Parts: sequence; C-alpha cells; structure tokens
Amino acid sequence: MKLHQNQKKILCVLMTLILALTMSGINIYTGYAGGSVQADLTTPKSRQVFQPGSSVEIAGTAQGIPEVSIAVKNEQGVLVYSAQPAVASGLFASSFTLDSGAAEGEYTISLSGLGLTVKKYKFVVSYATTEVKLLSPSSGQAFKAGDVVEIAGTATKAKHLAVSVRNSKNGRVFVAQPAVANGSFATMFTLPADAVAGDYTIAVTGAGMAAAQTSGFKVASTGEDEPGEEDDSWKKPNAILFITGSGVSKKVSFTRDELESMEQTMVLYSTTSDMPQDKWVAAEGVLLKTLLNQAGAGGAKMLTFQGSDGYTITFTADELLHTIRYRFPDKTEVQPIIALKRVEGTSNFGEMSASETPVLCYGQRAKTEQTLLGFVKHLEYITVSNSAPGQWAKPVAKISNKEVTQDSEVASGSEVYLKTALGSNIYYTTDGTTPNLDSKIFNLHGCGPQQGLEYPIVVNTTTTVKAKAVGRGKRDSDVLSLKFTVPGTLENTGVTKTTVDEKNIKRELVSLENGRKEEKITLLAGVLEDIEKGEQGSSLTVASTADVDEVIMEVPAAALQKAREKGMLLEIDSLIGNYTLPLDALSLDEIAAGLGVKPEELSMNIVISKATEDVKNELAAQVREGQQMLVDPVEFRIEITAPNGKKVEYKSFGGKYVERELTLGDNVNVNQATGVLWNEAKGGFLPLPTRFETRDGKNIAVILNRTNSLYTVLQSAKSFSDIQDNWAKADIELLAAKMLIAGKSENIYEPDSNVTRAEFAALLVRALGLEEGVLKAGQFQDVAGTDWYTGSVAAATAEGIIKGYDDNLFKPDNNITREEMTAMIARAARVAGKEDNLTAPEQEEQLARFNDREEISTWAAADAALAVKAGIISGMPGGEFSPGSNADRAQSAAILKRFLVYVNFITAQ
Repeated sequence: MKLHQNQKKILCVLMTLILALTMSGINIYTGYAGGSVQADLTTPKSRQVFQPGSSVEIAGTAQGIPEVSIAVKNEQGVLVYSAQPAVASGLFASSFTLDSGAAEGEYTISLSGLGLTVKKYKFVVSYATTEVKLLSPSSGQAFKAGDVVEIAGTATKAKHLAVSVRNSKNGRVFVAQPAVANGSFATMFTLPADAVAGDYTIAVTGAGMAAAQTSGFKVASTGEDEPGEEDDSWKKPNAILFITGSGVSKKVSFTRDELESMEQTMVLYSTTSDMPQDKWVAAEGVLLKTLLNQAGAGGAKMLTFQGSDGYTITFTADELLHTIRYRFPDKTEVQPIIALKRVEGTSNFGEMSASETPVLCYGQRAKTEQTLLGFVKHLEYITVSNSAPGQWAKPVAKISNKEVTQDSEVASGSEVYLKTALGSNIYYTTDGTTPNLDSKIFNLHGCGPQQGLEYPIVVNTTTTVKAKAVGRGKRDSDVLSLKFTVPGTLENTGVTKTTVDEKNIKRELVSLENGRKEEKITLLAGVLEDIEKGEQGSSLTVASTADVDEVIMEVPAAALQKAREKGMLLEIDSLIGNYTLPLDALSLDEIAAGLGVKPEELSMNIVISKATEDVKNELAAQVREGQQMLVDPVEFRIEITAPNGKKVEYKSFGGKYVERELTLGDNVNVNQATGVLWNEAKGGFLPLPTRFETRDGKNIAVILNRTNSLYTVLQSAKSFSDIQDNWAKADIELLAAKMLIAGKSENIYEPDSNVTRAEFAALLVRALGLEEGVLKAGQFQDVAGTDWYTGSVAAATAEGIIKGYDDNLFKPDNNITREEMTAMIARAARVAGKEDNLTAPEQEEQLARFNDREEISTWAAADAALAVKAGIISGMPGGEFSPGSNADRAQSAAILKRFLVYVNFITAQ
C-alpha cells in the first residue's frame, strides 16, 4: 500500500512538472507529427449563448498530441467543468450540462495540452439572450448626401455593441462601438457629398447575440456623378487618388507611380491614449499638404476623405491642417501624410507594406484623442470644400435627468452628467479654467468599448464646471459654464493662510562664526490670538525678509500645543527657502517621554540654514559631469526642547511627506531638474519628489520628503543611443535626468528588455524618495543581504508596496507582469498620500471594460481598478487588460512617469 501511494505521489509530481513546462511554452512531447503541436476549438462558436441547464458541446481539431485538457470557468473564476478528451483522427470532443442555476456572464474555455500554449475561448450563459431592437432609422427610410444618419435602438443583456454600415456596393461606410446605457444605444454619422446611391445595410452585433440585427435605409442619388454630367478628362486612366471639390482651383489625379516618385516622408504615429508598442502606426508616404498644394487648395475649409469601399471621414481644415498634431507620449510634432506603405501595431518601419494603401494618417492633438478609426484605408477621393464648417452644440448639464441651465444650489454628492450631440466628445474642468484637449474627457476614451460611457461629475463642494464639445468636421462648441453651490462649502479648497501679526513676533539679528548672520524669530504670547482667529487646518505663516545665512523660529510650548489642536500647518517663508510643516506629523508623545516631560511642555525651533562654504564645496565636488547645481544647498532642521533644557533633533516624519521650497534662477528645465538630498551614508545624492512652480515671476522647487536634511536642486540632460526612435524616448530621458532610472550602460538603455520584480521595486522606492531599508532575518529566502536590490526590497516591503509569495519567496529575478506592476503602483500611490478606495461595485465598473476581466487575479483586482481609474494604466487595443503579460523597460518608464504625475510628485512639460 505504501509503495502504491509513493507511485501515485511520483506520478503527481511528474504531471505537475509536465504541466509547468507546457505552460512555459516548452514542447516536451515530440512523438507526434514531428513535434508539431496544434489545437483549436470549432465548437462552441465565439460568444455563443447558452441558457442554464443546456448542454455545451466542446469540440475541435488537434495534431501532434494524444489528448487535450479542457477547463471551463465562469465569470467569477469558478471552475465548472474539466476534461481530457483523447484526440482521434485529428478530432476531439467533450460535453457537459450547465447547472440549472448557473451564473450568468462570460465563460472561459481554456484549451491546453502537452507542448501546446494555452488558448482561451469564450461563450455566454444567459437566461435571456441579448436582444437588440433598431428604432432609428426606420426600415427603408430615405436619405440624401450630406444628411446625418442617426442609428439608435434598445438592447438587453449587453454592455456595448458593434455597429457597421455598408453601402449598395458593400463598401464600409461607418463603424462604431456605442455603449448601452439604461437599455439604449445611439451613434451617428454624416453621408458624404458623393455618397453612393442605393440600399444601405446596418448590422448590429454584440456579445450574447445569436445573429446580427440588421436593417436598411436608402440613399438617393445626388445626380452629381451621373454619366455625362461631368468632364472626366482630368482623371488619369490608372489613377488611384483623386482630389476634387469646390475648394480646389483645379482637379487632380495621381497614379501610384506618380505618388511614389514624389518625396517620401516616414512618420511614426501614436493613435490612442495609452502607449504600449502595439498601438503604433509606422507609415511612409507623401505629405498631405504637398498634394493639396498641387490642387490649389489654399482656401480649403473642409476636407472629406473617402475610401474605395465608401468609408468616409470629414475634417475641418483648421483641425487637420492648421492645428499642430503630435506623436505621444514624447509630444513630437507630426504631419498628415497619404501613406503608400504602412503597418499597424509596431514601430518597425521594416514591416511596412503597400497593403490597403493609400491610407490617410495623421497625429493626435492630445493624448485623449483617438485617431485610428480615422485612418482612411483604400483612400480614393479627397473632396475639398470652401464652405464654412458648422459648430458643435454646446453641452448641457443634467442632475437626475433634469437639465440645469443656470448656476444652482445642490446637495453634496450630487451627480452631474454632461450631454452633447452624438459624434463629439466633451472635455471639462472643475477648477474654473477653460477646458481644452488636455482636460478630462467626460465620455471616456471616445472610441472602443468605452464610447458613450458616462461617469458623473460628483459635486461634494462648491464647484464650477466648464465644458465644451469637440469632434471631427465641426468647430468646437461654445463653453458651458455652471457653478454648483453646495451649502456650507467653499469653492477654493486650497489651504488658507493665517499670517501672524507682526506685534506678536520678536526679531533679532545675530552674528555667527565666519561672518555668517542669523535672524532669530520668536513667537510671543499674543500669537495665541492669531491661532484662535485662524481657521481649522489653516497655515500659520511667518515671513522673513532678512538677507541672512540662517533663519531660526522659536515656537513656544503653548503656541505649539494650540496650533496642533487646530490641525494647523506651520509655515516659514524666507529668502533662503520656505518650509511648511504639518504639525500632526510630529510624534511628540514619544519625544516627551524620552525627555521626561509632558507633550504640552515641549517647544520647538525651526531652522533654515544655508550650507557653509566648506559643505557647499564638498557637495559641489560630488556633482557628476553634465550635472548642474541650480541652488546652494540648504539645511532644514527641527529641534524639540524641554523645560529642563534637554533638546533633541526631530529628523523623521514617519509616513508624512513634508514640503520645503527653494527659489531658483531662470535657467530651469523642469524636465531635467530634480530636488535631491545629500545621503552621507551612501556618499551621494538621493533624488526626491519635486514639483516646479512659478510665483511672482520666480521659479520655485517644491521638494517633498519624509525626513529633514541638506537639500539642493540638480539639473542634467541624459539620453541613450538606442531610444532615439522609441515611443517612450521623452519619458525615459525625463526620468533619467531626474536620476530615477538608469541605462544598462552609459549609452544603452535597452527599452525592449523586460523588467524584473526587483528592478521595478527599486524604481518605485527611488521615485518615492524612500531610503533603503533592512530586511528582517529570513523575511525572503531568495533575497540575500548582499544583493544590489536588498535595501529597496526591504523599503518597499515595509511600506506595503510589495508582498512575497508563499514559503517566504520574493522571486526578484522574475519578469514583472502587468497585474503585478499595477498592484505595486496602486500601493505606492497610497504611500504617496493618495488614499483612494473603491467599493466593490466601483471596482467592477473599472474592470468590467476588459474582455479578459476574469483573468485578473483576485488579489490584484482592487489595486488594478484604482490604477485604471487613475489613468496610470489601461487596456490593450482589443479591450484586454493582459494581466499576465510582461512589461518592458520603455513601458515601465511611461507608467512610472504617469504615476508620478498622478500623485503630484513631479512637474513635466
């Protein structure tokens, strides 16, 4: 019996090893078909709908493998069925019956086997299948060229749908992916001036639909293209591109040979608001303006691009030709071209082909602008018009479906929804500034599964909302401006300053060693009146205008105690530097116990001091070649004093980031500068979170840190030879200049290399300005005390940013996955003070947009939802989150930069 049990254990170990190797993509089975292993499902169909209690047949084809493994999980990740059917004559099959109470939602079939990479397929379980009813346009409704066609209807059991329209020649005219909100969906498009006459077909598809819902409408001929009505002598026999319309001085046509003989421009375009490698379009062709110039289109006001399949896009000349467009995230200016070669999904120009060309390609005006659906393939006609474009309607605001037309008083927590004409997006602000394309977008993303989804603006305090509609083919709308007043709240949420009355201040000028001077400021008993008058949570402010080397402010015990009770900040503004100290960051109980007194008996000195000449020279000698010290080093120090004369220096504020400010000269590049402190133990500078502001014409560095020390600002430019054409070049250079990332060597960054868990932990520790820690004995078995990353892993673990695996393992050399990176980023945001928490429904709302939602691990879901909501990370073009895929060094730099901007730890232009 014991032998039999041991044999079973050995078999179990072997099967586990085989499965692990298989999941790693290693083909260990070579006995069939020369080692070629393939398998695919033929049944059920993708997103086929089943009702609870019905039978599900799973069948497919396979070669090079004796059997396959099938696992079926529901939307909650619960395993509902598994099997290992044998492969016979290249076929396999299995079936099971859904439980009568089976949960509704998307089910995932995982197909695997020896030497086979896991493949996933989906079907839907629903008590009622998705039902779609088209309400507009009515069947057979007639339109003419230039009319707006609105497609609207109702839908059940669907989150979003896919709409396509084809003309009488079966050419694609329009595509969209409208969201279903409150059981309804809608989208619209404009028929072009030269729309093909005849019957048009609308097809609506979506998850859970057994078949496409179709309808049709008619387009009457405009008569403009009737035979014999127009002189076609300008159209060359072999021409592939034609430029015509009222906005040209002459009609022109081009053959492919003619286009290829013109000067070719190679351009890399970004097309969406997130920047992984597969969202690029690499293209080569002729500048659009070159072709328009040949047609004499200098007075163009509108441009319509139509493919040979009927797909049509219209722009205003201002938005396409006279507005700067960019490639993000490095914000490189790019111009529209008519591509004769291009490739989607990569930045590799070597993979370009002439397939589907000519293609209109153009850049983004802002990161939020989605452009890929506007890249007109098989481009045939460019119609130029001198007619003035229309204007998008100004957005309207609604609360509880009631339109708000004027400034209103509302309850705290009111939800404001913005509405505008279909086909445009709404950009808005809540700080009173005028919105632009860099502002928040209300109907999130504006394309793909999120099109039309509207997350309300929640008004908790008095807020001014400004919004405008922006879309292709029309001028931006006028700006909507509404003030929502919440009783008992103020619109300005900034910290109020309580300035100490001069009569309550004693100032003394003191001579120090080596000719240095000090201004000593003592707060007198009358300061208690200032504190009493000040608002709860305000900043008690004292200014020093003395030209000295050191400023020291003495805060008596009574004033310190009273200010702490009111939750106040203590601020000193001086010519040397400014210091803002949140008094709740002081742990006075421990200090009082150590000094043998009560906390209310403690007084405090705040010292801001220029470094001595010796220290300044010593630090200047540590500045690397290519770096520049922008300001002389300044020390910020706090001394806590007891009545018995005992004194202690207060150095650490625990988890609280404290601001100190240094005034800089004019030669500041915020993308290349950062605040630093001198780390004596390491013998080097430690970069710190730093924002840059301009006040009264002066450049200010706002340095955030959780300890007191000696601070300065360093500036340098850094680049690498292998990132010059990389999409993340600007982010890599910014973070390298700020001393947050480094290359593999002096000139090589390796942007396409994967990032390990240890490397990303070190990146976050550095970005947060944390000092390295010390691991507890045996905390991680696979992290040695001598490893370069040990201190960073210890610091990140202490802050709750990273958590190990079972058996006290950290797996430092494993390539980090997207969900691991996302979780670490979200936890780091909490360390930075962003204490956002989402309810379970809110989390699901953020993650439900992803097609592979069920593949996001339960432990990562809450953190992933936070990071998605913050805009730090988003999904892939196909709507997947791809939690298990690895991020490379370029992507990690871009994500880290977004994180730092989100937590307000850097300024980037």
